[in-house]
Amino acid sequence: MTAHSPTRNAAYARLIAARNSFTVTMTVTFLALYLLLPLLAGYNRPLMATKVMGNITFGYVLAFLEFIMGWAMAWIYVVKAREFDRLAEEARA
Repeated sequence: MTAHSPTRNAAYARLIAARNSFTVTMTVTFLALYLLLPLLAGYNRPLMATKVMGNITFGYVLAFLEFIMGWAMAWIYVVKAREFDRLAEEARA
């Protein structure tokens, strides 16, 4: 290996470690929250049918929150991508 090999570049190693950690965390979080709706709908119908306000049930609120979760995770990704870009510039230098 040469002295300029990516495996010897500490900034590159930090970038890969941070990106992998973030990706795994976000993927597991998304899947857990995303699968919560069909699991609760299938196994806890009384909870999903609980009226929250007027004719709005907990199931509808949870389904709406999945849209909010998607937008929030996209925003978190944009913020983290800026950090990854900074680390990539350090690794490139």
